Amino acid sequence: MPQDIYHATAGKIGRLLKLTCELFSQEGEDDFAKIWKNFEIPKKLAMIMPFLLNRFLKESSLKNNEAATIRQRIDVVRISLVLKAIISCWVHVAKTMKAVFNKEFTLDSYEELQLCLKEEFLILPKVFASFVNLPNIHINMHLLMHAKTFGTLVNSQVGIKEMVHRIFKGMQMEV
Repeated sequence: MPQDIYHATAGKIGRLLKLTCELFSQEGEDDFAKIWKNFEIPKKLAMIMPFLLNRFLKESSLKNNEAATIRQRIDVVRISLVLKAIISCWVHVAKTMKAVFNKEFTLDSYEELQLCLKEEFLILPKVFASFVNLPNIHINMHLLMHAKTFGTLVNSQVGIKEMVHRIFKGMQMEV
């Protein structure tokens, strides 16, 4: 289980990158490598992946069996919609990362965080079966509460949450 918000989200992004790359045919791998090498890379992978995928992803970029599996999972007829779904996963993750790592929260940004977490929670397991019941996705259900409790997610750690949980459990047992 991840120890803090950064590692929970990094694990999720790492898994999404691995699963996305595993979808690629040889042509897709070659095209991705070309785009990757020629792209000026900022620090945040999740933010650039939608742009990279949009520049090269086409039907022949995916293995036929992977495309067919996703097409069936998302219940669409055209493979072009599978491509859009894959890119959409990365768009949702990028939006969620922006919301999660906000340094300040307002009422509007709490609502934005809640919406991003919910949408990400729904789309990732729908497109990528490996995200079903993954702790990195399950943690999404708790992040809004932690943001409201601690004012931000940047200073949240599982250890702090566990300590508070133990204290709370101890108080309940005494009653």
